[in-house]
Amino acid sequence: MPMTLGNAFVKNFLGKAPDWYKVAIIAFLIINPIVFFFVNPFVAGWMLVIEFIFTLAMALKCYPLQPGGLLTIQAVAMGMTSPHMVMHELENNLEVLLLLVFMVAGIYFMKQLLLFIFTKILLGIRSKIILSVAFCFTAAFLSAFLDALTVIAVVISVAVGFYSIYHKVASGKGHNSSHDHTTDSHLSELTREDLENYRAFLRSLLMHAGVGTALGGVTTDGR
Repeated sequence: MPMTLGNAFVKNFLGKAPDWYKVAIIAFLIINPIVFFFVNPFVAGWMLVIEFIFTLAMALKCYPLQPGGLLTIQAVAMGMTSPHMVMHELENNLEVLLLLVFMVAGIYFMKQLLLFIFTKILLGIRSKIILSVAFCFTAAFLSAFLDALTVIAVVISVAVGFYSIYHKVASGKGHNSSHDHTTDSHLSELTREDLENYRAFLRSLLMHAGVGTALGGVTTDGR
């Protein structure tokens, strides 16, 4: 079946990003002009800031240059700023921008390595206390040299991955079968209690990793 122009655009828009991410960016681009022209420009400005933070936080899902660039072009087109002001800010913050661009790009390509590190730690240490300290120390060490937000995003990816596998096994599903790990309604009461305990365990690791990223950030430049 030949691919239509519309299907090709949807498939190639933002590369290999998930469909929900593409829909979110398109929704931002539609909502921003409505809020700016018909609600309040001040609110639209804060929405744009939050959307930029969203693109950075989701750097593991999609390299933030494309969606961030679309939001910037839209802000200029709507009159929220001028090309001259954008160039002025670029000149004043070029060093910081280059640092962030190459740092986020490096983390994006190091994703598999970071997943491997945290997965090995989670599988290799049996003591919960030592495991928590290891997560805190590793996150602090990585955050001292890398982007703290991306490090914690990798830890979240590891936790969600392990939980989805555990949930699939607890549900009696096969390796290749589709599964929704967000619902426990079809499981027994005892299994739901085990899953809740496992979620609490993963949340504790995330909290220790979050503390570690904060400690690692203040040892360098506070990222």
